[in-house]
Amino acid sequence: MIHLDWSEYRHFPYERELALREATAVLGCEARISSEGDVLVPTGDLSLTQKLTYFSRARKGNDCASTLQSRLESSGSGNSRRQSTRYSVHGLHEYRGKFNPQVCSALINVLGLSEGDRLLDPFCGSGTTLVEAAHRGIEALGTDLNPLAVFISNAKLGALKLSPADLRRTLQRLCAEARKVEAQEDAGVRLDYLSAWFEDEPLRQIEALRVCIEAEIADFRPFFLVIASNLLRDFSLQNPADLRIRRRVSANQTEHFVDAFMRSAEVAIDRLEAALAILGSVDPIGRALVCDNRFIDSAVPKVRFDGAITSPPYATALPYIDTQRLSLVWLGLLSPSEIRSVDGDLIGSREMAPAEKRRMLEALVSNSASLPDKEATFCATLHSALGPEDGFRRAAMPMLMYRYFNLMAQAFEGVARSMKPGARFALIVGHNHTQLGGRRFEIDTPAHLASLAAHRGWDVEEVTALQPYQRYGLHAANATKEESLIILERRSLPLGG
Repeated sequence: MIHLDWSEYRHFPYERELALREATAVLGCEARISSEGDVLVPTGDLSLTQKLTYFSRARKGNDCASTLQSRLESSGSGNSRRQSTRYSVHGLHEYRGKFNPQVCSALINVLGLSEGDRLLDPFCGSGTTLVEAAHRGIEALGTDLNPLAVFISNAKLGALKLSPADLRRTLQRLCAEARKVEAQEDAGVRLDYLSAWFEDEPLRQIEALRVCIEAEIADFRPFFLVIASNLLRDFSLQNPADLRIRRRVSANQTEHFVDAFMRSAEVAIDRLEAALAILGSVDPIGRALVCDNRFIDSAVPKVRFDGAITSPPYATALPYIDTQRLSLVWLGLLSPSEIRSVDGDLIGSREMAPAEKRRMLEALVSNSASLPDKEATFCATLHSALGPEDGFRRAAMPMLMYRYFNLMAQAFEGVARSMKPGARFALIVGHNHTQLGGRRFEIDTPAHLASLAAHRGWDVEEVTALQPYQRYGLHAANATKEESLIILERRSLPLGG
């Protein structure tokens, strides 16, 4: 009998359910909770328990083994009574709606993925799934249309190959240089744009640091640029608590930017060093691509994946690009003129030009995208509910929903083409709602996505309601209050069969 000891922090009901499921999948024998609250597994290989997420250790007779996850979490915070989500490289950059790393870890186990397998995250965001896969020796590919998301993801993955000692030496040198160097003159649109959102002295400090980072060897640049990017909002005239890029009177910063950068970098290097002491050499690392997930098979034509894990946007997702535009421009990932276009390309975007709105209304009325009846009828119902008091954003909602369903259906088909037959796809999906014509309409995004997936190459294995992980920090108030787990299986039949 194997006894599994829970991690010391409080677990949500869904985490306990995931814990039992992953223990059963990893050990090959059903895990159950005893009357005393202990988790018991009748038999199994004790060494496999190191893969488990929500347990601190496993005991079998006189033998005892701690889990990799418990050791990593302790390295990230030292506080075992609160779930740590910033261990290893997870805390390099704030990212709205960031995937909980423990959920990624547990889903890797539930899907039965192990070292040597290939994992896909088609909405990779800041790379949480990719990092968890790298910790396990699983080769992962992430795709996203947000260039900042891909930059952060690759910076995190690249950091797992760096020497903390070399990073510390580099940090000392570049901070010393940044305090002396004058930023190079840049009369282009980039600096013009940034000058409108930063006071003169903080911007001079920020640009001087960028010049010094760019002079370092290529492997180190992304790590330090991401840490600096994470501080930009606090030193800007953008209100950090606002999802949109709205101006405040002053940044109210008296600290030198380089001092704040050095302090943040030291914390990041300490966490990296602590994690690498546990993980040892991390290989393979994986990567992220700026790629439309409808066409992954064109970007990596010879690769087929053993599983996929993601947290996709829900309909009318919050404004990723608008929130992150300072970092996107500062890093040179987008020019100011490209921001609106890229924002409109993201699945779930609220942006829709008048001409596209007219085209999408025609598509909605005729269902030219051939959406399943459930989704087509829902969009038509939203449109018929519009009233004279609905402003332009609410009036666009039926068309935004139709576009979202159409793009998600295409994404499901694109992901399916890149998967091995029988491979499974796990999604954590948020619910949403809208108000039209004075009526509240619930948007059961998980049910709609399961319906779309069933029409585009997938069998629906389950749709299970979850109590969502509590978000803290930036944008916590905007986190969805209800989520579901969808697990799909790639059909062996051709798409549409």
